[in-house]
Amino acid sequence: MTALPLAWLRVLVGVTYWFWASGYLADDRWRVFFQQPRFLFKYAGLEWVQPWPGDGMWWHFQLTRLAAVFFAIGFITPISAAILAFSMAFVLVSERQIYNNHDYLLACVALVSVFLPMARQLSVDHWLRGNRGGPQAIRRWQWWLVRFQLGLPYAFGAIAKLDQDWLRGLPTELWVRSRVDTPLIGSVMALPHMNLFIAWGGLLFDALIIPGLYFRRTRSFAITAALVFHLTNATIFTIGVFPWFMLATMWVFFSSNAISNFTYRISSLVQRRLGIANADVVRVDRPTRVVAAIGPRHLAGVVLAFVYVTVQLLLPVRPWLLPGNASWNERGQRFSWRMMLRHKDCLTWFRIETGDDHLFVPANFVMTPNQLRRAPRDPELVRQAAVQLRSMAQSIGVSNANVYALHLVSLNGRRPKCLVDPDKELTRAKRGWWSDDWVKQDPGPPKKPPYRQPFDRWWQDVDPPPRFVDLMTMRPSEAQRLFDQLIASQQSDASADDER
Repeated sequence: MTALPLAWLRVLVGVTYWFWASGYLADDRWRVFFQQPRFLFKYAGLEWVQPWPGDGMWWHFQLTRLAAVFFAIGFITPISAAILAFSMAFVLVSERQIYNNHDYLLACVALVSVFLPMARQLSVDHWLRGNRGGPQAIRRWQWWLVRFQLGLPYAFGAIAKLDQDWLRGLPTELWVRSRVDTPLIGSVMALPHMNLFIAWGGLLFDALIIPGLYFRRTRSFAITAALVFHLTNATIFTIGVFPWFMLATMWVFFSSNAISNFTYRISSLVQRRLGIANADVVRVDRPTRVVAAIGPRHLAGVVLAFVYVTVQLLLPVRPWLLPGNASWNERGQRFSWRMMLRHKDCLTWFRIETGDDHLFVPANFVMTPNQLRRAPRDPELVRQAAVQLRSMAQSIGVSNANVYALHLVSLNGRRPKCLVDPDKELTRAKRGWWSDDWVKQDPGPPKKPPYRQPFDRWWQDVDPPPRFVDLMTMRPSEAQRLFDQLIASQQSDASADDER
């Protein structure tokens, strides 16, 4: 088939990356994410990956924007794609808690683009080579690899939604309740059983959208459904460029003939407008035959594609194999296309013990507000925060600190329960390959209506663990106020000592 669809996809990916990098540069968000935190959360074995020093992250995103422009116009295309893939991967690895499925998808698309003939048409590389008589078509397996990559979020998104909480409409009920006062859509959200309509509608959309777009008779309905689905997500949720990118690439799932005819019409129209000859367009009313022989390079590409597809199919299976509820213990949650399945409210305090003395420390002492939005969902990141607290204690001469966590989590409207065992000393806890003995695996039964008490009421509604009984005799806001007064007093004393 003609290589023009890959050229269009190349432009869309480049534009999307440009907006992604610009988002971090806007209002110096790169400082908020990578410089303001006391520490950054890491993946096991990748603790050595650190953000660039100084203004290095600013230059990182500027280079990403430049590579995005180069990739969009098809200049040094494989290198530009590799820079984009590295840029996204570096950001995701540098700060674990900022993971998003759409960022992961963009990284995968850029990685695949390194090995695909993305610059065979409508590219600066093609023009510089003067390769007018060269191959301007691609092999069908290469286009199916693109479809496979962009179809993964839909396919595994549907599989992931075969989840009891989702089918009961538990997370969607919380979203509906929180948006009944929103202008325009509030009255719609207030309709009876809207949570179940959204839950089952999302499942059916993910399961049917790809075949719906492929077949001509259902294509108009599928396009309408995609517009409604993605525009609703863009309006209700803060999920960045994801809905726009998926809307802009839904033509990838059209049949080959539809893509070929559409390609010819658009390209002819553009070239007539520009007043240039129709020399770089291949009309494909029937499949285009690729002249290139099957050689070692092609076989290597097939092998790499097979390995890549296998890995991409195995990664999302992890939540179904690992013990416990992935929405609760977060095992296998990342890189599995488990989108919007959980709503978690978290309240986290630490207890630092030094001999007979102890100090209660709120999570916001060691985490920034941005980190607090996501990190407490994952018990592993709470463990890393405890290790950081111990390191901070050691920096002021306290070498025998033990750290425990009161980590209360409400999953999809359940009553809050401890996700981390409050009697486990977290700085010595080990991350297991299969499960963690310091993580409690039971989120509790679903609750109707959902539990929606403010944080100040939480400690009154749970049984206090023995180590945190003293803390839970007051409200969280009162405990926070006392801690802030203690820190302010110590800072004042330190300033007075410096003046003397």
